[in-house]
Amino acid sequence: MDLPGRTENTVSKGGKLPVTVFTGFVGVGKTTIILSLMNSMPKDYKFCLLKNEFGDVKVDSQIAKLNNIDVQEMTNGCLCCVLVGQMKEGLLELKEKYNPDRIIIETSGSAFPGPIAWQIRELADEGFVLDSVLNVVDCKNFEGYADNSYTAKLQAQYTDLVLLTKHEGVSERDMDRVIDRVNDLNTDAPKVLVNVDQPVSPELIFGLDTKLFQLQGPTGPNNKTFQDELNQNGDKTHHKNELDTMEIKCFGSKTRNPEKVPSLAAFEKFLGTLSKEDVYRLKGFVRLSGVKGSTTETTICVVNHAFGKWTIIPIPEKDSVEEENRELHKCDLDHDHSEHTHACKKRERPADQQLQMHFILMGELWGIQHKLVHGCGATYDSGEVLYEFKTSRATFAWDKPLPANYNDFVAERLASK
Repeated sequence: MDLPGRTENTVSKGGKLPVTVFTGFVGVGKTTIILSLMNSMPKDYKFCLLKNEFGDVKVDSQIAKLNNIDVQEMTNGCLCCVLVGQMKEGLLELKEKYNPDRIIIETSGSAFPGPIAWQIRELADEGFVLDSVLNVVDCKNFEGYADNSYTAKLQAQYTDLVLLTKHEGVSERDMDRVIDRVNDLNTDAPKVLVNVDQPVSPELIFGLDTKLFQLQGPTGPNNKTFQDELNQNGDKTHHKNELDTMEIKCFGSKTRNPEKVPSLAAFEKFLGTLSKEDVYRLKGFVRLSGVKGSTTETTICVVNHAFGKWTIIPIPEKDSVEEENRELHKCDLDHDHSEHTHACKKRERPADQQLQMHFILMGELWGIQHKLVHGCGATYDSGEVLYEFKTSRATFAWDKPLPANYNDFVAERLASK
């Protein structure tokens, strides 16, 4: 297989390292496409994956690591605005450390691709070239999230290729509506169906030599008309304007009776109550009992939930959620995340308690905030929640078990405000 960017072959743009950027709303299947693509490639073709995740829970990165893929991770912000400086450092580190044939950047769901592309183009003298910007569209849910997300529409508008996922089971009429709507945003980019059991062909998405987001021109960073168009509908806090987010941490005794640890069946029952119109994405780590095939009474699991569908992957070699967080996340309190106040800042808790659950949730959450906190935290001794709604920010913490009855919990919360 002769692939653009292959080290031993003629590489793109005179020997420069090609970079492919994947964009798409939260939960559309970007990570699934990328991992499937990577696993289908020749063993001697070297990828590096640079991921940007919203929040402090690096679930997708853990899934990549389970597939033996090297990941350079950045969290707690949108790559297009907060972390562009870190992106340069990440790209240079990957190039020096791994000498890959290609770097793939997977953006957060709220990232506008322009600043990302400009940053890559500015690294031309460092040996990088922007090969393509690809947008992933969830056919089953696109009409719903595009109504609420200006950035999702921008992602579809500014792309070289649209990859249509989750089309299985979508009626012909609904599929036509999705394609018509995507065509209204972008008539020029080809639209390609991605099957759940078949990797995207590398010949299709590599070597595109994109002309998008040149440093000079109609979509350049200094083009006033283009910038004015963007600013009419969005700003640098667009992720906060478009999505509610919640970060939930729950703690329990290190010597907790396994019978009091939530079972896999009970937890999946809770996930089944979450409407895809409310919860677009839930991801994180949780200790569960009753995990089939586990050799221990309780098991740390990776939870990845998007638009009503989920996977739960046990990682039995881990002893605690905190151990997982230490390996995957170093909370940099010195870094300027002025737009993101994190629940990772330490608060006092009893010495005999450890982190049992750590989730990030995204969607239309304001109206179901109490349901989510109680559903996640009712069986734990203590916990803390960071709310970042579209128009407000708040925190909530408890140091004794929550009321077992949901109505009692809601009454208690309302009385405290």
